[in-house]
Amino acid sequence: MKKIILLFTCMFVIVSAFAQTNFRNLTLEKALEKAKTEDKYVFIDCYTSWCGPCKMMAEKILPLEEVGAYMNEHFVCVKFDMEKGEGRDIAKKFRVTSYPTFLMLKTDGSLLHRVIGGTGTGEEFLKKVREGLDENSIGKLEVRYMNGNRDMDFLMKYIEALVQARDVEKAKGIAQEVLVSLDDDEKCSAPYWFIYENRELSPVGSGNMVYLLKHVEKFRQGVGVEKVDAAVAGLFEMQLEDILRGRNRNATLADVEDAEKLLESYHLTGQEHLNGYIALIKAVMAEDTDETLRLCKEMFPKMSDEKISYLYFNPITSLGEKWDKKQKKELEALTRQLAEQVQMSQLKHSLTNFANVGISLLDQMKKR
Repeated sequence: MKKIILLFTCMFVIVSAFAQTNFRNLTLEKALEKAKTEDKYVFIDCYTSWCGPCKMMAEKILPLEEVGAYMNEHFVCVKFDMEKGEGRDIAKKFRVTSYPTFLMLKTDGSLLHRVIGGTGTGEEFLKKVREGLDENSIGKLEVRYMNGNRDMDFLMKYIEALVQARDVEKAKGIAQEVLVSLDDDEKCSAPYWFIYENRELSPVGSGNMVYLLKHVEKFRQGVGVEKVDAAVAGLFEMQLEDILRGRNRNATLADVEDAEKLLESYHLTGQEHLNGYIALIKAVMAEDTDETLRLCKEMFPKMSDEKISYLYFNPITSLGEKWDKKQKKELEALTRQLAEQVQMSQLKHSLTNFANVGISLLDQMKKR
């Protein structure tokens, strides 16, 4: 009887082992050889020792039976720490910068597909993996591109796939290849809009962004007022928030006034908060504590937790000893109000500490 129980126990352990994703202890070269022999692809789990989502995927998702069954059937699976040994070379070669990243390679070592980030379920993970085996995988799209396919719909699909695969430089090159072939009416039309609204393809200061700002009205006609205005507003928002949060300390009052005039010239819809940003920046630069306090009371209770977390503290601390006792009491009341309002626990804690201790120490801070 004991032998039978032991036999069943061993069978259960064996079945369980094969049910989960089978990561083999192989070098990448050996994994590619195995994959060729077994007529499979190579799957690489790119992780780091400090990455929480990496550990979650390793403990919760990859051991699932349905995940293991699919992965073991289609892939030779290996894993590498991207900060150690061969992992460093893999990270450099495939531009792995986010964790976890999962690479799917063909047997010649070329990239077939890339999955970035963890998933909440095995079903979601397998959906992303299966996308790498269909006709729209990055590897198969690259073959079609190298074979001379220059159909516009195909090129746009390829650019989007490259962006998702984090091969941004190649995506930017092909995007420029597309744009150069278009006339102004086509450039300002909906099919090509994502090139301009994507900050990786069209970063601030790039030729694409300059073109957008020079042809705002034409883009509004071709793409839609709401989308275009939101993209233009995003550019102003990014630069104004950098000043408010203290990341850009070189901006002058003249710079802010120039930005204000430019913003007014675009007549953006639904972006009134940008005027509030400018007014607050000007008040802080003028060391006008009354106006700064008024604007803080007006603006911050309407903001999201995220905005409050990185915009609230610097305008107040930068004025340091300029606040009088009455204003400090009002700032303390406002800070406690925000602490009650926000949902983020860390932010709530920071605001409470600032109300309890930080505001009383403002007069000890040096002005910016």
